[in-house]
Amino acid sequence: MNREQNEQDRARRAARHRTTHLSRRRRREFLLERRALSLSIATGFVLAGVGITIGVITGSQIILFDGFYTFLGIGLSWMALRVSHLVATGPTVRYPFGREALTPLIIGVEGVALLATCSYATFNAVLTIVHGGARIPSGWSLAYAVIALVLPTGLWWWMRRSAREFELVSAEATQWLAGGILGLGMLLAFIFARIIIGTAWAPAARYVDPSLVIVTCLAFVVPPVQMIRTTFIELVEGSPDTELALPAREAVDEVAATYGLGDQRLRMTKIGRKFYVEIDFVVDPSWNVAQSDAVRHVLATKLDSLALDLWLTVEFTADPTWGA
Repeated sequence: MNREQNEQDRARRAARHRTTHLSRRRRREFLLERRALSLSIATGFVLAGVGITIGVITGSQIILFDGFYTFLGIGLSWMALRVSHLVATGPTVRYPFGREALTPLIIGVEGVALLATCSYATFNAVLTIVHGGARIPSGWSLAYAVIALVLPTGLWWWMRRSAREFELVSAEATQWLAGGILGLGMLLAFIFARIIIGTAWAPAARYVDPSLVIVTCLAFVVPPVQMIRTTFIELVEGSPDTELALPAREAVDEVAATYGLGDQRLRMTKIGRKFYVEIDFVVDPSWNVAQSDAVRHVLATKLDSLALDLWLTVEFTADPTWGA
């Protein structure tokens, strides 16, 4: 009896320690997440303002597209910041399981908005080509292309480490990387257009700007589609990616082998930073509560190393039809 009591006491102490550790880690994570999103918003305001202004002055469709694309990103970043704040408040009476589902939802909204923007810009660029092209890129266009290359690339480089841990930051970093690639494409295209002026290829210079819009939008299709796909899988509670599911599966199998638990049913899903793991073990009728607590403790310790907000449910039954 004393041995069982000691096992239960150790399990309770370990649970309290994990809860305290998770709370501290969660506060640190949300602080880093909000700092990255705030910097993204501030940088976006600068780049959008410069882009829209120069786009209007030069009549460049690609610069206007980049400016409005960035401005749209500001609104989405603000929404992501609000979501981060709501998620950080944790469970409430109205939302006892928290509001983690807002994270994939806002990522899906970003994906749809970016996809719609690319579709409209492509349609407008096609009309411009049909009507004879646009203005030849000026010195202002070249200056903006340099800014559009340096600022987004620099911000992506700064955010790339946090992007590995936070989905909202990852979505932001993806947008900034795409922006940097667009800036490089603009710079090379504008230089090419300036070079061919005065040559036999001079008429083609008028089509560089709208053609660049079409190429850019086609290249930008992949990230929004991936964002929408991620949202769909998480909101319908699909299985997580292999990078997460495989180590979790290995941890469960290892614990099951240690305690001689051969018959099991494992279900996993991920919503935002929540990682739901539900396991049903079929045990002998002589199985006791102390053994169950020991298994839960070891499983929680192993799965907690995955650096997500773990929601673990472990059930034990002597009826093999239960949970089938």
